[in-house]
Amino acid sequence: MPNSIETLIKETKSRARYFQAVHAWPLNEKLDYDGWLSNFKSDEEIKIACSILDFFIYYPDNMVDQMLKSSIDHAGYYLSNTLSDWKHEDFVNRCFYSFIPGENQNPSDSGRLFLRKLRDVLGIPENRLIEYAQIPEVLDKIGKPTPIILVDDFVGSGAQCDKAWNRNKFNHNDKTLKQISETEGHVFVYSPLIVNYQGYERIKNNCKDLILTQSHILGKEYNLFNKECFCWKNDDTFFHEGTSFIIQKSAELGIPDRNGNHPQDVRGFGQQGLAIAFEHGAPDAIPSFFYWCHKDWIPLIQKTYHR
Repeated sequence: MPNSIETLIKETKSRARYFQAVHAWPLNEKLDYDGWLSNFKSDEEIKIACSILDFFIYYPDNMVDQMLKSSIDHAGYYLSNTLSDWKHEDFVNRCFYSFIPGENQNPSDSGRLFLRKLRDVLGIPENRLIEYAQIPEVLDKIGKPTPIILVDDFVGSGAQCDKAWNRNKFNHNDKTLKQISETEGHVFVYSPLIVNYQGYERIKNNCKDLILTQSHILGKEYNLFNKECFCWKNDDTFFHEGTSFIIQKSAELGIPDRNGNHPQDVRGFGQQGLAIAFEHGAPDAIPSFFYWCHKDWIPLIQKTYHR
């Protein structure tokens, strides 16, 4: 193995150990960079894998908590400009908090995790945290415009939000969130931690009255399959080699190429191609080779999925 490749591996692992030491990355059982790098044998494979690993973004819980505070703070700024009588203490005695449900609503929706974080990290009273299905019933009991802040970790394509805002009708009143906002004057704010640019544009275009106050927006340069991606360092040749390598490895592992129409996909759901994970889990927007289970493959992260 050439000395330059040995040096590259040593430097990459050294950075990873540093991230662990400062608690930016978890211990190896949650993010197994050493095992993942061992999947790659040739110099070219190792070079690409090291670049991808350096590009991978992991958000530990303390950073998640800080981003949650930031997105809620941004919500307060917009509410102060929308409601003339807004006061800071309204965060705890006037606002209600809920979440946008997943495509198929289930108890494991990440929004519920963030309701608990609102209670434990921001001190929001339990009686201000409500299930998505409770929103219209709770608002019907209030006689003035009320702010509702919806929380979550990640918005990818924006499809779930679009559906929840424009098409999902509640059993309680047969109205959508959009109709509740328009006819009753309640103010809805969506405060996810991170929004991919695709989802940002879709929500801005399709959910006009929904205020969006994310902590971060990820642009096209975070998509591994976009030649402007930071991972490839403005090198067209490296981009083509790197993406071909991901596709080839995925095919060898039996990862399907469904044009982004399924959570398990060579490019991730919606072909978003992101390289991110949270301590509590990873979005479907990441390519499956980061978490795929195979007898000849050590995944970088653990993620529950169904083939």
